[in-house]
Amino acid sequence: MEALEQEPVSGDRGLRIVQVCSARSATYGAVSSMLTLSEELRRRGHEVRFVGFQGRGLAAHTRQLGYPTRELRVRTKIDPVAVIRLARWLRRERCDVLHAHLSTSAVNGALAARLARVPGIATVHGMSGKLSFVACHHLIAVSAPVQRHLVAQGVHEAKISIVPNGLKLAGSSLGKKEARERLGLPPDARVVGCVARLTALKGIDHLLAAHRRLIDDWPGVKCVVVGDGDLRDDLMSMARSLGTQDHVLFTGYRRDVVDVLPALDVFVFPTLREAMGIALVEAMAAGLPVVATRVGGIPDVITEETGLLVNPGDPIALADATSQILGDPGLARQMSDAGRIRAADEFSDQRMALRTLHVYRTVISRFDRREGLTAP
Repeated sequence: MEALEQEPVSGDRGLRIVQVCSARSATYGAVSSMLTLSEELRRRGHEVRFVGFQGRGLAAHTRQLGYPTRELRVRTKIDPVAVIRLARWLRRERCDVLHAHLSTSAVNGALAARLARVPGIATVHGMSGKLSFVACHHLIAVSAPVQRHLVAQGVHEAKISIVPNGLKLAGSSLGKKEARERLGLPPDARVVGCVARLTALKGIDHLLAAHRRLIDDWPGVKCVVVGDGDLRDDLMSMARSLGTQDHVLFTGYRRDVVDVLPALDVFVFPTLREAMGIALVEAMAAGLPVVATRVGGIPDVITEETGLLVNPGDPIALADATSQILGDPGLARQMSDAGRIRAADEFSDQRMALRTLHVYRTVISRFDRREGLTAP
């Protein structure tokens, strides 16, 4: 499915789109991308509604954003009662397409879509098993590796379109000096950092170990870790054991990441597994050279013009690559310029919306509402 390059903002008949998501909050990259997509779809004249799961915070958040929102009680991975209730609502609301995000949403949402004879699409945001998505009429993979992962499990390639996550590329109004002042960082220090959930798979322990090594070559170099998660206390303890606690800033979860990034010189992303890495797009859009691990969909995002890739789980390689950029201002500038261009060209909210709309319209055009099937 080739994505259309443009669609008039007014468009033809606006679609009535239902986004279904089981997340508890908007802090996840997948949810942030879904909300960015929905905002751009709404701007283009399409009607977007949300179905959130009862007892979770996302529904309240989408209501605050002005979206009509329904809360659905889902008690198990597959809840027949929830499926029937959602199917009835889809028929009553005359929805054009259901778009699910995350596995539990995909299972229940796609089954409801089939009962209601509405096209059911799901975005696969990670290296997920196919069983959660078998009822979907079509899948959107956020990167080529995600598509290959699904194909390797027996999903037909024609059933999968690739649509990378996108961002609203609004730059910060802060310069480096002001951004550092707000974080309490010295204006003339070398600063590296990362934005990630503090979980084992994000590899932040490898970043801290690399930072310890960087201090030997760049005395006083600071490390900023933006995000929260189960390992925060353990990681802070690790910094103390390394003797770097005075040089590491744990900011916790921040909604103003765009105003934190200008404080950095290099963005370091040490993840051990990643379907795509929306944080990398944020870093490129902010003009930061990137050091990241060569895993999952990251090589589809970071090219040799925009950053350096190293093997996962190797703090020495992380430190050496970061030191190379810190020591070569010309290389850093080249990567900064190339990153901004790549983020705008490939990962904007508009491009994501256009690609997604093309998927919607193609699936809808092939859908037989009498049979509830899509043509091959």
